[in-house]
This record gives sequence, C-alpha cells and structure tokens, in this order.
Amino acid sequence: MSRRTLLGVMAGSLLGAPLAARGQEVTEVKIGLLTERYLSPPYIEALRRGLMELGRVDGSFRIEQRSAEGKLERLPGLAAELIGSGVNVIVTGLGSPAALAAKKATATVPIVFVTGGDPVDFGIVPNRLKPGGNITGLGGGIVAIQERLEMLRDMAPRTKHVAFLRNLGNPILPKLFTAVERESARLDLTLHEIAVRGPAEFDPAFRVMQSKRLDALFVPGDAMFSRECRPLVGLASRFRLPAVYGDRLFPDCGGLMSFSVDLLELCRRAAGHVDRILRGARAGDLPVEEAVKFDVVINAATANDLGLKIPTSLRERAELVYQQ
Repeated sequence: MSRRTLLGVMAGSLLGAPLAARGQEVTEVKIGLLTERYLSPPYIEALRRGLMELGRVDGSFRIEQRSAEGKLERLPGLAAELIGSGVNVIVTGLGSPAALAAKKATATVPIVFVTGGDPVDFGIVPNRLKPGGNITGLGGGIVAIQERLEMLRDMAPRTKHVAFLRNLGNPILPKLFTAVERESARLDLTLHEIAVRGPAEFDPAFRVMQSKRLDALFVPGDAMFSRECRPLVGLASRFRLPAVYGDRLFPDCGGLMSFSVDLLELCRRAAGHVDRILRGARAGDLPVEEAVKFDVVINAATANDLGLKIPTSLRERAELVYQQ
C-alpha cells in the first residue's frame, strides 16, 4: 500500500466515525403521546422543553399525539395505533386510564406515565422504587385527596356529607372512591357515591344530591368531567353546592375551587425518564417520581355567591384567585 493510499484510508477512518455519530444524532426519534383528552400546546411544549434542556435538539425527535377526547373507550385502539406506527417510547397523560391502556397494549415498548393519581393504588405499577416491566413515570399520591377534602371542610365548615361524583366509564374511580372514603372518615366526613354514565345524567344526579341533603361535592379528575366542566359548574351553582374539583380548569369555568398536581411540571420532568430510556435504560428499572408541585385555584366570585368566606390560610396558599 502506498503512503498516499494509507493516508487516505486513515483520513476516511477518522472522518467516518464523526459522520456516523452525527448521523445518529439527527436520526428522528418518535415519541408517542397517548392522552385521555386533547392536550393544549403548553403541555406538549413542556415535554418538548424538558427534552431540549437535556440536550436533545429540536428536529431530532417528534411527538405524535393520540387523544381519546374524553372517551376512555377509545384508549386501547389509540394505544395500538401508536405502537403500530413504530414509536420508540410512549408517554401517557394526564391520568391513570391512559397509562393502564398503554400497559395492557404492550409489554415491549417503553412507557412513561404522567398522572395526578397514585400509580400503586391504581394498579399501574406494583412498586414505586421498582416498577418493573416496561413502565415507569411520575405520579401524585394521597396528598391530593387529603387536600381537597380539607379545602371543602375549611371553606364550608358545616360540611358533614359529601357527594363523590363518579363516571362509570372510568375504571380507576372505584379505587379512588375507596381512598377518598378512607380519608373522609379521618376527617369525620361521610362520603356518598353518585354515579353517572354521561352528561345526560348530570341533572338527575344533582337532584339525588339534593334529596339526600348532601352538603358539598367532590369531583375527581376525569376526562369526561373536564370536557363537560361548564354544565357541571352550572348545576353546582344552581343547587348551591360547594364543590372541589380535581382539574384547575373548573374555577376558570366558574367552579368554586380546585386542588391538582402541577401537570405542566410533571410533563417537563417526564422528559428525564424519556431521555434515559432512549439512552438505553430499562423503563422498569427507573423509580417512579412523585409530584412536588401543586396548584390551588379559587373562584372568589363563586364563593361570594354561595355565601362563603375564603379562609385567610386558604387564600394565601392559592396560586390564583379569580375575582369574577
């Protein structure tokens, strides 16, 4: 081999590795996003921003969303659709049903869930420290239930009997009811389950609450309830029921107050798990992370309409207080 030929081979070897590495960097990663309801751009942007903060340049990954638009029965089909499209990882949000649907749909594609609920209580993972299988994520816990009940008690001190509105189409709400019932007993409150299948049953449900002389209303996080927030808020106002909601969307619609996990923050933090998985980590080896930021939102105008005074301690904790 001549000296010129040898130098050419060496140069090709030296240049080849960086070019291959650069080629790997720009190869587009496909991230599936399976959601119970359509996510507004800020949530998707939070996930995107989290990935970019970890060094993944825009254009090296694509987020492909599938939304059940509040119809939870669509989740299995949408999960299968994402898997069939060849996604590298699935992120589910913003609740437990999407995570359960993805878990049932695949045992191989890595899953990162984002939920305000307790992932162990709801059967998503058996253990927070060692979730196992192909799934990990970020979740809330019992603190959200405790806080919502305490908010009701503080805002309406005479409350003794609380209605728990349950969507019969949501598979996790029976387990949530059990957890809320346990915490209600601790606060000397009696919980009453009021079940509905859809918006057509809202009015009859509130009439049952009235006939039972229930004092207040607990509306859990649920995609269908969030989609129908205005009718629910209108009925709570009409029947003069102080209510606490699991979605901060409700005070914006005129609901009294909400306590919820900061899901924007969880979406941003989910990028950490996604990034580690894409670098070779097994999802089931990554501990589930807990929510540390929460949103308290109060509608002062609604409190005034109901003749309720917002306690100073509650007002000071609120991230946002609507005045009208």
